[in-house]
Amino acid sequence: MIGILIFLLGLYLVWDYKTDGSHKFFRRNDKALDILKERYARGEISEDEFLMKKNILAE
Repeated sequence: MIGILIFLLGLYLVWDYKTDGSHKFFRRNDKALDILKERYARGEISEDEFLMKKNILAE
């Protein structure tokens, strides 16, 4: 039974990746990191704040 669940999860992840090129599980952090990088590039936040928030997102 567990083998079937693992197999189905694997199929879902492969299907999910092939449909839009990225895993839905990781999109939230990627989007947040993109926004953080944009804010840093525009000068809205300092380097220290950028690094602190980047580390938080990496957890």
